[in-house]
Amino acid sequence: MAPSRPFRMSLVKKLIFSFVLSGVCLLAALVYSISGLSAMHRMEQEIAGKDLKAATIIIRLHELMIAQERLTGRFRILKEPEYRVIHDHNSDEFRRMLLKLSEVNKKPAVAALESGYTHYAMLADRLFAGKISDASAMKKSIDNISMLIDTISKDQRLDLSRKLAQSDISEEKTVTWSLGLACGGVIISFLVAGWMVYSFASSIGKLQHATHRFSAGDFDHDPRISSGDEIGALSDDFRQMAVRLKELEQISLDASPLTRLPGNIAIERVINRHLRNQVVFAMCYLDLDNFKSYNDRYGYIKASEVLKDCGKVIYEAVKGLCDPDAFVGHIGGDDFVVIISADKAEAACKEVIRAVDAFIPAHYSEEDRCAGAIEGVDRYGVPRTFPLISISIAALVCRPGDYAQAAEIATAAARVKDHVKVSAGSNYVIVGKGESL
Repeated sequence: MAPSRPFRMSLVKKLIFSFVLSGVCLLAALVYSISGLSAMHRMEQEIAGKDLKAATIIIRLHELMIAQERLTGRFRILKEPEYRVIHDHNSDEFRRMLLKLSEVNKKPAVAALESGYTHYAMLADRLFAGKISDASAMKKSIDNISMLIDTISKDQRLDLSRKLAQSDISEEKTVTWSLGLACGGVIISFLVAGWMVYSFASSIGKLQHATHRFSAGDFDHDPRISSGDEIGALSDDFRQMAVRLKELEQISLDASPLTRLPGNIAIERVINRHLRNQVVFAMCYLDLDNFKSYNDRYGYIKASEVLKDCGKVIYEAVKGLCDPDAFVGHIGGDDFVVIISADKAEAACKEVIRAVDAFIPAHYSEEDRCAGAIEGVDRYGVPRTFPLISISIAALVCRPGDYAQAAEIATAAARVKDHVKVSAGSNYVIVGKGESL
C-alpha cells in the first residue's frame, strides 16, 4: 500500500481558506451582535410595555386611593352629595387602572388588590347611601389596599431592577463576544496572512538561492521546498531544469569544438535511452571518404572548414525531416552519427548524401573540381589519384532485444561501414541485425 501524501493546498486555496475563515468569524460576530441586540430590544419593549406602564398605573392607583380616602372622610363629616359624585368618578378610574394593571401583572397581589377594593367599594357605598358604616372597618380596608399597592409597587421595582440588570449583563456579553469574534477574525486573518507572507518569502528566497547555485554550476542543489502548491510546482520545475542543464552542460563539454555537435558521451546516452524505451530506431554511422587526401593537399585549416560545414549540412538535412527525436552527433575527425526513427532512416541517408555532394565541390580549386580528383599519396606512401570527398553511411536498424548496450551497436555499425566504403562515391546501406549485406 502506497504511503499517503500529505494534504497541501494551492496558493489560491490557501487565500480562499484564509478569507473564508476570517469571514466566518466576522459573520459570526455580526450574527451574534444582531441576536444580542434583538434580545435587548425585546427586553426593552417588555420593560416599556409592561413594567413602566405598571409603575405608572400603581402610582395613579395610589393617588386615587388617597383621594377616595379623603372624600369618604369629608363626606362622613359634611354629608355633601358632590363628594359622592367625585368619589364615584375616582372609583371608576381606579377600576379601569386596576383592570389595566391585571393585564400586565398576573401576580396574586393584584388579585388580592381587586378583592380588597371590592370590599372597600361595598363599605363606601354603604357610607354614601346613609347607612351605618363603621369608620374603623373603612380605615382598615383602606390601609389594606394601600399595603397591597405598596407590595405590588415594591415587587414591580424589584422586577424592573432584575430586568435592567439582566439587560446590562446581556449587553456586556453581546459586546464582549461580538468584539471577541470580530477581533478573532482579524487576528486569524493577520496570522494567516503573516504565515503566507513568511512562506512565500521563504520559498522565494530558497528559489533565489537555488538560482544562484544553478548559475554557479551546482546543478545537484535541492531547494528543499515541499510540493503541493504553485511554488512547490515551480521548485519541481527548477529541479527538472537543473537536471536538464546538467545534461546540457555534459553535452556541451563533450561537444566537438569544431562542429558544436554532441560527442561520444551524448551519443551513448541517446542510444541507451532508446534501448531502455525499447523503441525501433536506426543508428547511422557516417564517414567521409578521401578526407585524408584533401587534408594533405589543402591543409588542416581548409579541412577543418570542410568538417564544420559537413556537420552543419548533416544537421540541417536530418532536422528537415521533422523527426523531433532525431539526433546528430560528431564522433571525431570525419566520423558522424545520426540516430533517427527506423522509418525515416532511408530518407535521412538520401538527404544527407544529396546535401554533402552538393556543397563538397565548392571546397576544391577549379582545376581539381574539373578533374573530379586530386593527386596524392595513400597512407602507405604510394602515389595515387583520389576522387573528391564523398560520404559513406552505414544505417543499422535496432529493434528491442537486438542489442543490450550502445557499444554493441557501435561495433556492428562500424563493420557495416567498412563494407559500404568499398563502393566508389557516396553510398548508404540499411541493414538489421542478422541481415546480410
